[in-house]
Amino acid sequence: MMKKLCLVFVLVSLVGFFTFGKDSEQEEIDFLLFLPNSNNRFVNEVAAMVQLDNVANYLMAKKLRPGQISVHGYAAAVANGVEPVNLSRNRALYVINELQKRGLSGDLFAEPVACGPVDLWGGNTDEGDRSLNRRVRILVDDTVLTPAPLKAVDIRTETRTETAAEKTSSKFPWWIIPLLLLAIALIAAIIFFASASRRRGTSTAEKKIYILTEDEIRRHAYGLHRQRNGQSEDAVEDWHHSIRELTAHHEAQGYQVILYWEL
Repeated sequence: MMKKLCLVFVLVSLVGFFTFGKDSEQEEIDFLLFLPNSNNRFVNEVAAMVQLDNVANYLMAKKLRPGQISVHGYAAAVANGVEPVNLSRNRALYVINELQKRGLSGDLFAEPVACGPVDLWGGNTDEGDRSLNRRVRILVDDTVLTPAPLKAVDIRTETRTETAAEKTSSKFPWWIIPLLLLAIALIAAIIFFASASRRRGTSTAEKKIYILTEDEIRRHAYGLHRQRNGQSEDAVEDWHHSIRELTAHHEAQGYQVILYWEL
């Protein structure tokens, strides 16, 4: 039991660090950076899919009107024989399609905006700078959706809830809280030692934890690609299909599967 509590504490700490430890001045949605000349492959596929999941959940929780969401696509300014305006439009369209797959209605989106080649985030002087310009922006009512405002909404909601609670119970006896915490700690200690003594004479049936790594997922996805003789180019679907198959495989062996980015 104590091991479980420690594991939960560590996981919550890590989630809190990655959630609130982000740079508040970061302008754009993270991870939605595209590979060169690509309109359907991200630099970091796993992180991009997670970011799209988060954005879709946030937008579905809002009461939006048709055409209220606008997605702008951008490209790096390089002479590579690819039409940058079409490339930037296709990037915006790809993100719109991905958000629709996650449950957002198609009528909520305005037409994708093709911004073509830019040097807004990188100077296009080298590959490191150019990669920053291969991206999309997601706007709601002409306001860029960023990680900080997503959190700001939650924080304001919690503040309003706490304020209402304080108004309804302004005379709450706060001194009783330390006593309650002490009582909870004592009860938890009693339960822990009691369960520990029982476990000494019996075998445990607890699930072991298995960390599903990026390398394992990548190898499995490549195997799926090889099975089709390299005919399919849908690497994103291969990636998610690999996660589902590997998770089911390890769970069937009695493991509790944790994906590596959840740590």
